[in-house]
Amino acid sequence: MAEETRESRKAILRAAREGFAARGFYGTSMEYITRNAGVSKGAVYWYFPGKWEVYKAVVAEEAEKLKEIVLPPGLEFPTGEAMDFFLTRGERLIDLFAEDPVCRLLFIHLQLEAMRGREEMIELVTALRASITDDVISVIEAVFPGDSLSRLGISHRDLVNMFVGILNGIILNIELTITREEAGRNWRFLIQSVLGGISNEP
Repeated sequence: MAEETRESRKAILRAAREGFAARGFYGTSMEYITRNAGVSKGAVYWYFPGKWEVYKAVVAEEAEKLKEIVLPPGLEFPTGEAMDFFLTRGERLIDLFAEDPVCRLLFIHLQLEAMRGREEMIELVTALRASITDDVISVIEAVFPGDSLSRLGISHRDLVNMFVGILNGIILNIELTITREEAGRNWRFLIQSVLGGISNEP
């Protein structure tokens, strides 16, 4: 019974994930989710109070996947390896989004709805970004201690936000205006140019 319960919940989230990626939150009905999950509407409401809770569960699973790539459990980060950290994490995220267009479309729809002024989407985007940013900032502070960045006119948060914003733009354009290989080259050039410049500052 417990196994059947877990499988039903997985089926609901799987169907919802595909629906939200293809149609967005507002274009995906509960009927679509139940039909494609092969469960009754009552089963969906047994696990989730409503569509918004289904959506947040789907996005939370995707966000956790991203966080595990950026900061995997047990990560050791020796001082002085900022370039390798950013290079490998960015490249792995590019690989993930290139290989999983459903994941990419989910976040594109989320950002589009936030840009349209949907308050709940703005709050969700803000919370997700803050969660990842705060974790990465602690790593950057260990690599660039004290005023090593402030004397250049930027903060640790500014640096992380810059990289997140640029990486986001690269990812959104994979297989649209740039290939996966070009995305990786663009990311490597950015990291080597920016961090190489910071490291070489007197």
